[in-house]
Amino acid sequence: MNHFLFIAAPLRERTSEESAELQLSHGLWGLCTSLIRANLQNYLEPQSRGIVYVLKVGLCAEFTIVPPPQDFSLLDEFLKDELRTEARYGFVRIEGVKRWTWSPQPSQALLLRVLNIPDQAELSRRLALGMHRLTEGEYEAITKGIAEGIGEGQIGLPVIIWYASSTVSTSLTLTFS
Repeated sequence: MNHFLFIAAPLRERTSEESAELQLSHGLWGLCTSLIRANLQNYLEPQSRGIVYVLKVGLCAEFTIVPPPQDFSLLDEFLKDELRTEARYGFVRIEGVKRWTWSPQPSQALLLRVLNIPDQAELSRRLALGMHRLTEGEYEAITKGIAEGIGEGQIGLPVIIWYASSTVSTSLTLTFS
């Protein structure tokens, strides 16, 4: 099973946090390069999951990806204008979004360890590509690391779970003590 680490970077129009929020709130993730689109077309499977890393913020969301990748032209006019940079090569629909807050240092340490990356410079190079394909084992290790961070109180709560589709959008806030 293939899963994907998506990276939200700052743009001229908005910060990396604003970019991630905009995409997640509309139940989609934009494909900002032709390489990302090609990789999703080749490796996306019906049960593939995505994890979001926001630059200077850290790992912050997880979702199920709804295949196949869609063309930019399928967005409504408002979203075409809003997401012209993030989704210039199309988008994928997403469901079952889980969100949390975690700082960049533990997020990067987890990614360095799980992805077996030798140093920060190589991690930065990979993050700059906008997406990284994850094996099932890597995905499970990252989600386990996130769950352990929640259990140790390293990750900010509440966790917000978004469900978005073309007809329904709702959220649920969970509070842990």
